[in-house]
Amino acid sequence: MQRVELAGSYRAPPPDAIHVGEVDPDERIVLTFYLKRRTPDTFQPGSAGDLARLSKPITRQALAAQRRRTHGRAAARIKKLAAQFHVTVLDIDLLQRIVTLQATARLLTDILGATLRIYDDGRCRFRTRVGPLLVPKEIAPWTRAILGFEDRPLFRPVPRLRALAGVGGGAGLWPTEVAAQYGIPLDRDVSKICVGIIALGGGYLKTDLDQALTAMGREAPVVIDQAVTIAPAVPGGAAAPLTGSNQFGHDAVADEEIALDLQIIAGLLPKARVVVYFAGNNIRNLVGAISQAIFDHVNRPQVLSVSWGSAELFWSPSARDAMQGVLADAKRLNVTVLFAAGDQLATGGLNDGKAHVWFPASSPYALGCGGTQPADGGGAAAGEVVWSDGSSGTGGGISDVFPVPAYQAGLALPPSVNDGALRRGVPDVAAAAAGNPGYKVVLNGAVVIKDGTSAVAPLWAGLIAIANAGRDTPLGFVNSALYANATLFKPIEQGNNRVDGTGYDAGRGWNACTGLGVPKAAELIAALTAAPVAVV
Repeated sequence: MQRVELAGSYRAPPPDAIHVGEVDPDERIVLTFYLKRRTPDTFQPGSAGDLARLSKPITRQALAAQRRRTHGRAAARIKKLAAQFHVTVLDIDLLQRIVTLQATARLLTDILGATLRIYDDGRCRFRTRVGPLLVPKEIAPWTRAILGFEDRPLFRPVPRLRALAGVGGGAGLWPTEVAAQYGIPLDRDVSKICVGIIALGGGYLKTDLDQALTAMGREAPVVIDQAVTIAPAVPGGAAAPLTGSNQFGHDAVADEEIALDLQIIAGLLPKARVVVYFAGNNIRNLVGAISQAIFDHVNRPQVLSVSWGSAELFWSPSARDAMQGVLADAKRLNVTVLFAAGDQLATGGLNDGKAHVWFPASSPYALGCGGTQPADGGGAAAGEVVWSDGSSGTGGGISDVFPVPAYQAGLALPPSVNDGALRRGVPDVAAAAAGNPGYKVVLNGAVVIKDGTSAVAPLWAGLIAIANAGRDTPLGFVNSALYANATLFKPIEQGNNRVDGTGYDAGRGWNACTGLGVPKAAELIAALTAAPVAVV
């Protein structure tokens, strides 16, 4: 069997962990092969030609028919090879461009030339792959990425909850109070709207949600729990195992994130439908959960809020490419996808002396969300500055991998502090993220205060959903329309996200800490409601 190196598959050993062992060769591993067309894309991601290409109207049905023609041959070849090597085929989904396989670690590493090891980063032990992948020559031209060898959790922020200080102590704001400070209207009919939340590794209590909505005086939306599966049931066999479900108490940090996302979106969108997509916490499952949400033909979410990610360097080029393919599909199908920009300031939590933006927030197809805090510790009247409290603060900066997208072409982007180059700037937008005053959240029956850019993504998701409620068709990819309406933002001109001098400063207009700034929500929603679809 002739094999070739899969482009972009090389993974260096993790820079923040130590090698502590080897993988059990009899461990069964599930891999997802992401397929691509044999001919390379003509345009760079985010370029005007690329965005125009992805803006051509298409239905899920038409896209499925197209991919049966363009990807069916590649899937058939993988299926044939799997049979040859006695690898189980769990699923072939040509619409999502994936083939899901299962076999022992020994067999899969032999076929694909993978080196697997166990590492420890001080928080957990995880399985990862080092070096390149070698793909059988007959499927190499159609293979975009192979995900599943690695099970390292995506970034887990240090828990930053605090108890509410006494009854009526005044600490924290309910999500509806934060929304009101920006002028986000809370009286719109959003009953036709569906918003998705990607939830990794935890769960929520319905009683917590009910308690929070009662405190906010809000009517409950319809909340649907959707378990993301590895693959559909195999014909004639048992159902494939789940990668996630509503498991409150399984992971305290994940529970905090889910409570924050859900209570913000539910508070802003009464009577809407909110779908929580539960998946295990790793890169493969994040890519898969977003893909399944985008192609959910039953619920059809118009907006997706994602509070997870990690520094770009933790993603191999091929893994980033798999996510890029999924987010490009979101643009094709008019689904807005928002990502938190991270809470570890410009370095992304790493100590290598370099700046690191989070991915997928840095994708040119994503809306990256940064954070602010009140100036001088004051309230809304005091204005806002960059969120930075010394140990935590908004992520943001210049991507190490993505070129400047068309919608940022007219900006005075700062050069990367790493190499001086101009590339995609992160974030795009911002809102309150600091723990002072912080967001009130109900967790396990107690009212607590939560901070983080993971609050900004659902807040902005609610704003965009409200704009969608006034439209006949959803906005979908909204970045171009937002940058075309920059006067409807209040730029954040003070502060920085530096760590030991490494990072970026705020300033007039767009900046690499808070993007365009915070919304003048009523005016911005009016502009988005009237905006044409698929502005490039």
